[in-house]
Amino acid sequence: MFGWKGKILRVNLSTGDYGIENLREDLIRDFLGGRGIGVRIFYEEVSPKVDPLSPENKLIFCTGPLVGTGVPAGGRAIVVSKSPLTGAIANPNAGGYFGAYLKYAGYDFLIIEGKAPEPVYLLIKNEMVKIKPASHIWGKPISEAEKIIRKEEGEGDPWKENVLSVALIGPAGENLVKFSSIICDGGRTFGRSGLGAVMGSKNLKAIAVKGTGKVEVADPKGLRKAVLDFLREAKENGWLEKRSRWGTWELPARAQATGTLAALNFQRNYLESFKFFENPANLRDRIWVRDEGCFGCPFRCGKKTKISDPDHPGLSKGPEHESIVLLGSNCGISDLVAIWKANYLCNELGMDTITAGATISCVMELYEKGYIKESEIGFKLNFGNIEGTLELLKATAFREGFGAILAEGGYEVAEKYGHPELFMGSKKQGLPAWHPQGRIEAAPIMGLQYATSNVGACHTRSTLVFYPGQSKFKSLIEWTIHYQDFISAIDCCGLCWIIYHGPLWEEKPKEWLKLVTGIDYSEEELLSIGERVWNLERLFNLKAGFSRKDDSLPPRMYEKLILDKGYAVNLSQMLDEYYRLRGWDSNGIPTEAKISELGLKDFKIKKDEK
Repeated sequence: MFGWKGKILRVNLSTGDYGIENLREDLIRDFLGGRGIGVRIFYEEVSPKVDPLSPENKLIFCTGPLVGTGVPAGGRAIVVSKSPLTGAIANPNAGGYFGAYLKYAGYDFLIIEGKAPEPVYLLIKNEMVKIKPASHIWGKPISEAEKIIRKEEGEGDPWKENVLSVALIGPAGENLVKFSSIICDGGRTFGRSGLGAVMGSKNLKAIAVKGTGKVEVADPKGLRKAVLDFLREAKENGWLEKRSRWGTWELPARAQATGTLAALNFQRNYLESFKFFENPANLRDRIWVRDEGCFGCPFRCGKKTKISDPDHPGLSKGPEHESIVLLGSNCGISDLVAIWKANYLCNELGMDTITAGATISCVMELYEKGYIKESEIGFKLNFGNIEGTLELLKATAFREGFGAILAEGGYEVAEKYGHPELFMGSKKQGLPAWHPQGRIEAAPIMGLQYATSNVGACHTRSTLVFYPGQSKFKSLIEWTIHYQDFISAIDCCGLCWIIYHGPLWEEKPKEWLKLVTGIDYSEEELLSIGERVWNLERLFNLKAGFSRKDDSLPPRMYEKLILDKGYAVNLSQMLDEYYRLRGWDSNGIPTEAKISELGLKDFKIKKDEK
């Protein structure tokens, strides 16, 4: 078998048992790998009604057939579970080395089930699988716990040499913060949907993986030549240098210029005080230490950074654009050092920076409008309050004081204080950095993308309207559907969507698949797999109780943004057309014809499930 290892490792934390299973050929045929097979297995094994924090929920760590093969940017891993934040399907992805090392250990998928009686971490070294005590690192921040595990196992940093990859949770995950994340390899993050809390609910502090095997490919010589050609092209067109030098640091300037910058809890789409971030060289001059790439990626868009502060002597990953905006402009904070500290806290404590920022900015607006009193928070929390933001992040991770309320998520906070409309999210997950009420006419399509995302509003399920590529489609809605299906297919392959999501290299995934697996997938076949995955996720959510009303945005998005001349999002009209083009009925339920077309008849919604 080329590309796939053909094995699934299943670990039951309740019993301490584990077993190795063969990967079924029908799963490969219909769902390819990665996110697709992960969602398919999860749908089959876990009830959509499951309590996300119960032992019955599962975590499925997934790799795709291109992971670990040397394909550029072919190092992504995905975790599939049910989200404690949204109640919907969840499948955040991360770079780093975890996915490749899991493959090298011999497994395409790792299924975690049950709950350990005491804190543990899981060690996987090829065929050796051990569940080890973790009480001594329970409660410790990410970097400290990771160092202890590496010392115990006699291993170094994965980006320096082929040693050990560690994915772990911080205090936020241990305390079941509903937007806690899973951090791997010093800052690569399974960030969204709160799956750190699912790990915490299982008493699982970390998973450490090392593999010494390799992934067989169908055409090694052809792959080597194609990779060299790709690198030459990326160098000639400037994409390699641009990504390596700036990463996502060039994006705030684009957001400011187009009025798509989330600011002051999405009350504004531009912030005058944020001009410092319009020049990415400012960040590189002030905080940059080195560039880092994920496994098999020459673009090295990751940035290790530090500040001149004796209380923060170590390095941190980022902040990336999403963190800069959600912890920065959206909270009315324009100070780089303050944003760095907030990002550092989220990385160390294990929290999704996007929903953390969305939650705190929501509280800031509630506070400024008088709905929350200073006495309830413990201090003032107006927009721009740096110290208050940092204190609240720490309090949230440990569920201390007012932080215990925030730990439930921004929507729950806003609802508790009688104004759920002030939480800027969809399906209870905070909106990403890009404002759909931008000053460009096409910006509102991002609102549709946020609302229809199966995992809740997410930057990995939406794309920027100023990227080229939509001209070949009849409408932005048709383009959105194509993009959603394409990214689903990318996630099944194990590729990084940041590199392949534009028209420049959209043809590359099928070329890589043929060289690696020996199977000649057409563009239509890949898109069909992506569409199948998207629809299966939709069916899971429908059975979990979701409906058209959950494909929504905060009410203010439906109005014109007067101060910044932003467009209104006409979501209802777009949804009707989106559902029609998707082959769904007016309530957003896939029709019998669509289900049959995609080979999903065994998963259709029954009458008593509507």
